[in-house]
Amino acid sequence: MKDIYNDHTYLANNPTWHEEDAPFKTARILKLLQRNKLPLQNICEVGCGSGEILVQLAQQLPATTQFTGYDISQDAITIASRKQTERIRFELRDLTKPTPAAPFDLLLVIDVIEHLNNYFEFLAGIADKSAYTLFHIPLDMSAWSLLREQMLIESKQRVGHIHNFTEDFVVSILEDYGFEVIDRLYTEPVHKRKTLKNQIADALRTVLYAISPKFCTKTLGGYSLMVLTRNKPR
Repeated sequence: MKDIYNDHTYLANNPTWHEEDAPFKTARILKLLQRNKLPLQNICEVGCGSGEILVQLAQQLPATTQFTGYDISQDAITIASRKQTERIRFELRDLTKPTPAAPFDLLLVIDVIEHLNNYFEFLAGIADKSAYTLFHIPLDMSAWSLLREQMLIESKQRVGHIHNFTEDFVVSILEDYGFEVIDRLYTEPVHKRKTLKNQIADALRTVLYAISPKFCTKTLGGYSLMVLTRNKPR
């Protein structure tokens, strides 16, 4: 497969590298962290993209917390490196390879594994890099997406989602690789432009989610899963 993250294809399709989504994602990350009171001095984001999530976290977490962002895309690191400070640094690096900086207190893996050719190898490679890991994973596989498969194809073409997950399946994979789930929450769809179709779908989601969140994610879809894990020694 061609490397859309280093041949400028992804940058052309997503020139902000989803920087505008960072406040929404950061708020949910902080919700899980505050709920679990983890001791965090050293946080790393693998697949940091624009780096904006780490910037937002640095504004909310204690001044003693240090942040590192790694990405395998030079385009992403070029965007992120403009935001470096004394507390935040960015580097072109594959964290699955040996690095003297690991292990970290917390590893952030935000919207990453659905992009990877071999996410099994990736999970094995990061399992010993931190005490805790926080994943954010789109739940693209639903009854609605199966009825409208063009949605999955468009997602592959526009944002590079080459794997599609349900909640129970992806949690079972994480557990297979030594990530013990200690907390989780759903994150709702965010639309850059809300069409009438989006408004109708979101209204249906709101009603169904109030009845059964899990059933809603499996039928109408559109949600992602944020999972906090404790990493078991391998």
